[in-house]
Amino acid sequence: MLLKKKFAFSLVELLISLIVISCITAAFTPIITKKFSSGVFGGGSAGLSGECKDISSDCKLCDKTGCVLCNIETCIDGEYRDVKKCKCIPCTETYGDDCTECNEKKCLTCASDEYLDSDDNCKSCSDKFNHCATCTESECTSCSDGYVLTNPTSSTPCSSFSCSSPDFIQIGNLCITKKNMGDSSTLPIPSGVTVANVNQTCNSSSSNKCCWKGATSGTNCDNNGGGAYSGCNRTVCTWYAADYICSNFTAGGRTWRLATKDEMSNWATNSKGLGVNGLQLCDRASGYSSAYCNGSISCPGSYGDWCGPHGVWSGTVGVSSYTYYYNLVSGSWGQLSNYRTNAFSVRCVAEVTSCADKIGAGCEMCDGNKCLKCASGYILKNGKCEEDCTSKFGANCTACTTSACTACASGYHISNASSNPACVADFTCSGSDFMKIGSLCVTRKNMGDSSTLPIPSGVTVASVNQTCNSSSSNKCCWKGNTSGTNCDNANGGAYSGCNRTVCDWYAADYICKNFTAGGRTWRLATSFEMSKWGTNSIGKGVNGLQLCDYSSGYSSAYCDTPSSCPGSGGDVCYPYRVWSGTVPGLSYAYYYALGSDSWGQLNNGYRPAAFSVRCVTEL
Repeated sequence: MLLKKKFAFSLVELLISLIVISCITAAFTPIITKKFSSGVFGGGSAGLSGECKDISSDCKLCDKTGCVLCNIETCIDGEYRDVKKCKCIPCTETYGDDCTECNEKKCLTCASDEYLDSDDNCKSCSDKFNHCATCTESECTSCSDGYVLTNPTSSTPCSSFSCSSPDFIQIGNLCITKKNMGDSSTLPIPSGVTVANVNQTCNSSSSNKCCWKGATSGTNCDNNGGGAYSGCNRTVCTWYAADYICSNFTAGGRTWRLATKDEMSNWATNSKGLGVNGLQLCDRASGYSSAYCNGSISCPGSYGDWCGPHGVWSGTVGVSSYTYYYNLVSGSWGQLSNYRTNAFSVRCVAEVTSCADKIGAGCEMCDGNKCLKCASGYILKNGKCEEDCTSKFGANCTACTTSACTACASGYHISNASSNPACVADFTCSGSDFMKIGSLCVTRKNMGDSSTLPIPSGVTVASVNQTCNSSSSNKCCWKGNTSGTNCDNANGGAYSGCNRTVCDWYAADYICKNFTAGGRTWRLATSFEMSKWGTNSIGKGVNGLQLCDYSSGYSSAYCDTPSSCPGSGGDVCYPYRVWSGTVPGLSYAYYYALGSDSWGQLNNGYRPAAFSVRCVTEL
């Protein structure tokens, strides 16, 4: 009888096989790593490489087409991440000046007066809809100054504003409401104002804006000369409410306000003033050309609980709690002033031809060809409004457009033209914190050892002998006596060799990328750049980079290696070693070390190790 041959392994045979495979793999690891790093592993010149500095310092893995593994996670508003270039690119650079938000594939948002069409291009609202200020692709949402929205989906959605009855009348260049605010559905009182009925209390104050509706003249009133607008029932308000109501009125797409006392002075003498055919004001005395409204104690909470519909608030404020108003008595129109908590009539005004059109951009209030008040972001100079560059873009911006700073004061330069501040101080690579070596500016102390060389949030900072479990997700630094007792200040100047902050590579890389001194982009130096630091005439010692030396008696401060950084690679602190940004593999990075005054690269370091951190930027 023939027996079948068995091909199964015994447990012992299987274990021996696994051990042999592990040994072979370990033996070839350096070769594989070297091939991978040099770009040969994975198919010659088309393979992957960890040497990607020609693309970007943030690119950790690349091939001949560009970056494959980019260390940039997010970009600021108005920029998108280009993975192949491993950099943040402004939306305006790729999609045009009017694109304000985008991704790598398309524009997402346009400037306020434009819309995004079906091809993801920014188009002007006014080109698609006549006199339209803001819109979507399908409809107009607001109109230009002087026009009101009447048909949002039409190609002509905006109609011009007409200052005519029953709500408005024109006197000079002013359009004026013909009824008290609140006495017509088209002259509304906005939310934010407390509206009480007559005889109902409203505690009048600047924070509690009050109006009273109903029979504010009591029984001493009539409609003689008042037409359809009774002198008996007129809404009255405190000045705080009056100012707020007019500032929030939007008829005709215009900017409304209380009239100045000077503007109000000619209302009585104007042929369109006062009576039933004009402003329809009411008179405290009976028998004149206006409706009779004597007033009453029916506005509890106002000054004296008095309702005064024959008085009309101006926007000109007097001393303390007083404001000017005009009063109509026995056909006579006169100026007075009183407490702002009085309950008077409210009429709003707007320029028929906007001041911005007459005088120039930014002018909100004008008299003839002279501007009296400028909008926010502008300053009044010689009767005209100029861009307030310092308010918009910071104290050192000396010239600007509406959207950007164009010039800075001496000693400053534009960092971000549309930000505030836009101008930052010119960066000089000198002093106790920085020094120039070749084309690089290098920090002269370890990051964390000066208030101006901070460790940013996102890094765990432990004291010496305190455990910090180093990993790519838990970036660690150790502060304190990282040289133990084997250290001195003999050649260290004011910068002790005993107390130097040390960090793992993950923290070092993060710290430098988040350092912003001089408005510049900082990073770890490459191993090639660091090779020049030891031989440079201004390198190493107390007058140079102030590195510390593993050995005593040389031109740099003495710093040994105690086991005081638990959680790092080997739990040891190495202040005489300095991280580079050059990485030969996923778990290692090159570093330089100073020993016996000799500055050299010691192969590569395990990234959880605790070394010194110096940052650089190109000059």
